[in-house]
Amino acid sequence: MDPTLKQQPAASEGPARREGPKRSEASKQAILSAAREELAESGWRNFSPDRLAKRARASKQTIYRWWPSIATIAVEAAISLIDDPVIASEKPIDVQLSQFITPIVELARVGDGAHLLRSALLAAADDSHAGEVFRGWFNGSFRKPLKATLAQAAVHGKIKRDYDIDATCEMLFGPVWHRMVLMRGPLPEIIALRSAQSVLAALRP
Repeated sequence: MDPTLKQQPAASEGPARREGPKRSEASKQAILSAAREELAESGWRNFSPDRLAKRARASKQTIYRWWPSIATIAVEAAISLIDDPVIASEKPIDVQLSQFITPIVELARVGDGAHLLRSALLAAADDSHAGEVFRGWFNGSFRKPLKATLAQAAVHGKIKRDYDIDATCEMLFGPVWHRMVLMRGPLPEIIALRSAQSVLAALRP
């Protein structure tokens, strides 16, 4: 299946109704919910746009208008379930670092969460639009706040000042992606703290 959908011209619409925006948001949420069901049952590589439209009771034209590719729906369906990390600045630095991983681990440990995340990663790798969505989300919700947290830790002498933010992200989140995608194993709750402690050991001044 080619996961990329070509943009279709929008059909002419009648006069706008007051409830239109609410209906549009409800339709988008229905499509995302249907995408989660399709991913849970079929995975990304067997994802069917036809089944998605049928599940969501939405036209393909609507789907094409709101998303540049089916892969972007798969990514959004997963990441929209992940809360932004909440960092307690009064906690030890290893706990703070672990809190960046916690929202991802929490989703992966519940129901079809790990399967959804795995599918989102594959879709992001397969499709340029989906990759941009995933990277934009990760950069805004995780990388930038992590950089700010590390900067504060460096100022207070808790870590070295010459750390590499990209290498740190890879060390911190790598075990999660590795276990989920490659090993396809369950994510233990302790993985967040263990990853954080490994990163901290590498960043000690």
